[in-house]
Amino acid sequence: MKKTWFYRLLFSYFPIFFSLTSVLILLAFLFVSDLSRKETMSANQMYVRHVIQMIDHSLRETDGMLIHEIETNDKLRTFFRGNAGSQHYFSTYEASKKINELVTFNSFIDSVYLYRFSDGMVISPAVFVPLEKFGDRAFLTGHLDSRVPYTLSERRTYSDAHDSENRPPASVISIVRKYPLLTGEQGIVVINIAVREIQKMIAGMSSSQVSFVEIKDRNGNLIIDPLPENKGKEGTVLSRFVSDYTGWSYEGGVYDNHLFRYASVFSYLWIVSGFVVVAAGTVWMAYVTRRNYKPIESIISRINVYSMHKSSKLTKKAKDEFNFIEQALDNLIEQSNAYQKLHEEDVIYRRRHFFLQLLEGRRPANPRDWATELELFWTRSPVASIGLAVFEIDKYSAMKERYSVRDQYLLKFVLNSVVKEIAEPLPVTVWPEWTADQRLTVLFQMADAQNGDEQLIASLAESARAWVEKNLDFTVTVGVGPCMAQVDDIPQSYAGALAALAYKSSLGLNLVIPHNERGLKLQGEPYRHLQLIRSLAQAFRTGGEDWRPIYSQIFSEVKETLFSREEHVNLMNYFIYHLYREMMEFPPNVREIWKTETLPRLNQVLHTFDLFDEVESQFLDILTDTEKKIRLLQESRSKYTVIREVRSYIEREYANPELSLNLLCEEFGLNGKYVSRLFKEAFGVKLVDYLVGVKVEKSKELLENTQLSLQQISSAVGYLHVISFIRAFKKVEGTTPGEYRKKHGKSLS
Repeated sequence: MKKTWFYRLLFSYFPIFFSLTSVLILLAFLFVSDLSRKETMSANQMYVRHVIQMIDHSLRETDGMLIHEIETNDKLRTFFRGNAGSQHYFSTYEASKKINELVTFNSFIDSVYLYRFSDGMVISPAVFVPLEKFGDRAFLTGHLDSRVPYTLSERRTYSDAHDSENRPPASVISIVRKYPLLTGEQGIVVINIAVREIQKMIAGMSSSQVSFVEIKDRNGNLIIDPLPENKGKEGTVLSRFVSDYTGWSYEGGVYDNHLFRYASVFSYLWIVSGFVVVAAGTVWMAYVTRRNYKPIESIISRINVYSMHKSSKLTKKAKDEFNFIEQALDNLIEQSNAYQKLHEEDVIYRRRHFFLQLLEGRRPANPRDWATELELFWTRSPVASIGLAVFEIDKYSAMKERYSVRDQYLLKFVLNSVVKEIAEPLPVTVWPEWTADQRLTVLFQMADAQNGDEQLIASLAESARAWVEKNLDFTVTVGVGPCMAQVDDIPQSYAGALAALAYKSSLGLNLVIPHNERGLKLQGEPYRHLQLIRSLAQAFRTGGEDWRPIYSQIFSEVKETLFSREEHVNLMNYFIYHLYREMMEFPPNVREIWKTETLPRLNQVLHTFDLFDEVESQFLDILTDTEKKIRLLQESRSKYTVIREVRSYIEREYANPELSLNLLCEEFGLNGKYVSRLFKEAFGVKLVDYLVGVKVEKSKELLENTQLSLQQISSAVGYLHVISFIRAFKKVEGTTPGEYRKKHGKSLS
């Protein structure tokens, strides 16, 4: 075989090698000095920006802490409201104690003192003296007449004459704020930031002795002195910045400006070395190409033999041997990628399936397989305590309408990542998985069991909840289950978290609900509302306004107690059922409105609500709309006005013993059967039953709110004989008037 490929390879490489290496060597080494300078300047700029960010952050944090204390601290409020005559020694002590806490809490704070306008007294950690005896009175006096609520001073020397032995004069930068924040009429708070602490922070950011940073105030005065070991050195300024927050100017650079010259000198040596390398590379390339061609020749020979038998398996005919190798490698890579993708999908599926097994208490029969999967998918460290929390997206149905499917996946990924990032610095291992469209279940594993593990999980959940509320367009409610000692107890913790989450319809949205939160509020008994629901259904059917007060009473009583979402749904299903029964008494056209319009809307509310308040408002809107449609349908009939007058006459003359169907016919000049049929069609109830119902309802009010005898009550509602009254009352209410009074009314004296 001729060495065609050998010469083709050799003479293909040489021109490219010579041209590229020559150009690259010339360009690279001619500009190495400039590149070095730019990199140094870029690194120095990043360093200076970092210094600015750190100093501004420290000053903002200190000022923010001061604002928080001014707005919320009762000790400071008591001190500034006091005066010399009130002798509030305790408030002075508390204020001094609070000052010490501020100094101890923040290492950047050198000292803090307060000045009270009412009596001209100054308090610091060491003294409580009048202004004229205070060591820093010159600085403080300059701010007494200032109307600016906030001042950041230049660098100055702070000295307290009363504590000069323990506290020598120190270089500080002072933050001055009036008290209170809005008016500043009660005093001044001064926080002195130690310059030495800022210098320590800057020194700790870089251990290099080459770079430097100079910080000057708005007037060009130096704020931070150079380090002792760098004093007297000449430096080159490479970057200048001005802080938007403080107005300070920052200049950064390097001390040894000869570094760039060394790079320029060495670049010529590198050029010579480069040419030597090119020559050596040429010889080496020829030698290696010749030596390595023999295995290639052998491979090509074998491929030629193999291709005679297997070339039909290629996707297309190869142009040459190397093209054949390329196709074979492509097929191999494609198969490998496919297998890798299938493996990754299988791992994701197995991980989620194992997670669900943990929650549901299902596990492999072989304990060794269980332990292996536990180490593979979650943790290898010993499990001392396990907790669980369930994050549920609030108003998820509205979120699905507002965002596309892709955006929903993105937001869910953000929530998943936030939980991981918040837990990262804590001594806890987390495993989050989406167990439902709107629910993210998170397992927490602690290596050391402690009494505060549940509080730690609740705190982490609260941090995630607050982050979501602040940064995303939706909120989450979190149910926290109890911590367990064994992996086998995870289902109990999961059940506890779900049980806590079930009460968010009563407790509210955007909350963290521990598993024991339900004990803080009396749980409700749903069955005691059933009688009211039946009364509301009957009142709604008759078409009057009586159903609205009953509606408000039902929902008011339900909201006073603690129900889970399932209990709310069951109660409202009972509510819908009784309305359905009453509405089936109406003519077909009214029943059609209920079945096709009202009932689907009510069921949709039950399917999507988060808070019980939503059920109350939406149910009321639906029922009001239905009431209007029924009334319009009824009023379209010519006799409906007469029937409404009949009903009004009954409600007005119910106490008349002679009130009956015959009397109504005489009063309105209508046939008895015709009146009964129209009344039934209009209000879904027989006229006689409605008359009895009105009398019974009025008697119930008298039984509950008065001490009248049964004879007096029966006469008041139009019954001549008490026996007839008792019989009618028991038929409607299922109990006698006397028993009803014992249960609901006032006791007879």
